[in-house]
Amino acid sequence: MLEYVLLSFKADWSRALMSGLGIIIGVISIVALLSVGQGLYGGVSEQFGDFDMDLVSVRPGSGMGMGPGERPASTPEEPAEFDEKDVKIIDNVVGVEDVYPLKTSRALLSFRGDNASVSVIGILPDNHNDLKDVVARGRFLANSDYKAAVVSHDIAEDFFRMDISPGNQIRLYLTEEDRYMDFKVVGVLEEDEDPSYASNTCIYITHKAMDDFLDVDEYHYDSITVRAEDATLVEALAEEIEKEISRIHRDEAYNVEALSTRFESVLEVLNMIKYALAGIGSISLIVGAIGIYNVMTLTVKERTHEIGVMKAIGATTWDIRTLFLLDAGMLGLASSLVGILLGTLASDFVGSVAGIPQEVTLQSVAFGLLFGVLITTVAGIYPANKAAMLDPIEALRAE
Repeated sequence: MLEYVLLSFKADWSRALMSGLGIIIGVISIVALLSVGQGLYGGVSEQFGDFDMDLVSVRPGSGMGMGPGERPASTPEEPAEFDEKDVKIIDNVVGVEDVYPLKTSRALLSFRGDNASVSVIGILPDNHNDLKDVVARGRFLANSDYKAAVVSHDIAEDFFRMDISPGNQIRLYLTEEDRYMDFKVVGVLEEDEDPSYASNTCIYITHKAMDDFLDVDEYHYDSITVRAEDATLVEALAEEIEKEISRIHRDEAYNVEALSTRFESVLEVLNMIKYALAGIGSISLIVGAIGIYNVMTLTVKERTHEIGVMKAIGATTWDIRTLFLLDAGMLGLASSLVGILLGTLASDFVGSVAGIPQEVTLQSVAFGLLFGVLITTVAGIYPANKAAMLDPIEALRAE
């Protein structure tokens, strides 16, 4: 029976090609779009993989526009104000490895006649083992330091005509007010080694120096970043921290968020985008299936006499039905294989020209193959039944 199907393809290869063209285009669309979607998924996963997934962020502010994993105060009114008391409470929560209270401000950095806008972060040096381990030159801050600073690699080597080195003097201007403060650079971080809670254009100073630099009436932390002892329990730790903080900031607004939830949310969205793209590609398959249905319906009419002959020599209704379904399925298989090959080439071309990451996976290949064969087989069911139910006497009379 399979040999008979192959002979019919060979006898009228142009019909087979034109009827399978829609399936080929549909499978190309599915494979290419799924590959691009998977590439984006993998690219984002790799970027987030560089982040620390064992961190919890505690920030003052209302719960409006929160993402998954954020926990607002039950009756948010005024933003919470975090100080050393909150740091000690969080540090005593079981499962906490380190606590990083942070105060951030924008400033204008002046070095040997050149200026650049930077972020200045006030920190507790003794808590930041993550930064101590990535100092490329010089040393890290000590709690006793006052007008000392550690700068990121990008600021030290990319912002000015001359590199900033340990021992250099820099001047920071507060952008909102006409006030400045001089600092001595004691260390420079390694390239691309800034922590997840900071950018690569940061200057680190102590909280005492930041307090004097800002000259505010009451000094409060902008955020408190917490590192968990076990990254797999970071969400449970976030809940415990929220529980402890709620005892002090009962009627104040704050958010406690496990940073891993952002990663999971982004991946969920990318997954939906990936399969939405595949759905769009499937529309082409449906159009191709309609074409196959029409072609096979015409084929049944053209081969009515042939069907009558087969029934006259003993072919059963099941044999005729199977023959036409096999015809549709083989056409779908051949078209899908061609579509997979061209889809792989198309995804490579789009990725290289548009600079979009792409990744052809076994899943996308299987998805294209399954849909191609399934849709063509379904499209052939009605014509196959119609052929199988033909009266052999009437079929033999047909010319």
